[in-house]
Amino acid sequence: MWLSKYFVYFVIFSCMGWIYESIYCTLRAGKWENRGFLYGPLCPIYGAGGAGITIIYDLVTANGAVFKWWQIFLVAFFGSIVLEYVTSWALEKLFHAYWWDYHDKPLNINGRVCFPYSVGFGIAGLLVIYYIAPFTKWLTHWMNPIMYELFGLIFMALVAIDTTLTVSALTDFSNNIVNLEDSLNKRMDEFFNGVFEKKAQASEIIEDKKNEAALAMENAKQSAELRYQTERERLSREKVEQLVNNMGIFRKSALRRVKGYRHPKVEKSHMEVFIKELEQRLNLKNKNR
Repeated sequence: MWLSKYFVYFVIFSCMGWIYESIYCTLRAGKWENRGFLYGPLCPIYGAGGAGITIIYDLVTANGAVFKWWQIFLVAFFGSIVLEYVTSWALEKLFHAYWWDYHDKPLNINGRVCFPYSVGFGIAGLLVIYYIAPFTKWLTHWMNPIMYELFGLIFMALVAIDTTLTVSALTDFSNNIVNLEDSLNKRMDEFFNGVFEKKAQASEIIEDKKNEAALAMENAKQSAELRYQTERERLSREKVEQLVNNMGIFRKSALRRVKGYRHPKVEKSHMEVFIKELEQRLNLKNKNR
């Protein structure tokens, strides 16, 4: 029952976190922002943080010990640093994507955590202990052990289904990006080699004018590089459009919530082109609905 009770709290805190994040980001962006990792109205990192600090507080005070406000703040402050950093690192390793980026914030660590936000989470820990957790416990006071078990199993099943769908969508997208990069590289290698084969043949004809031939080859190289970039962007647009058109509504929803992508097998400049096209296509789909 103990585990089920705190899992129910986890879901409630996750839902509250999703409401806060969505409202905050919507006001900042001036348009609706569906925040969170999962499809459903849940931000698991808020749920984990809220349930974690509640468990610690309940364990400490169970035998009459006093948990002072500054101790709660420090636990929430340092706990949020560990939770955010590990979560960000794990998600990027698994899906080559990130849902937040603090590189433009002061005193950040690899863009995963930053001092101002950690202070904010420390204050949030106080709000959880003194206001949110008591409200949540009052909200669920009518539930007996059997009800906690029942709701815990129901919520666990729903979260498991949601997680499976989300992981499938993100993994599929990551694999598609790598395949797209490999395909474009092969196409562009053929294109680039074909251009230089023709220029090399032309240079052989004018071998008596080597200086002119060298200049022509240099100009041809610059022209080919420009054409290479233009052709690559055109193919990228086409491929990403096909990719988006073949996506279902759930996969599109999962990708819209991601802030950015980094993949070790895809060059940064190429990934930027893919993401730019992806965002444009997803926004176009939003406007057309």
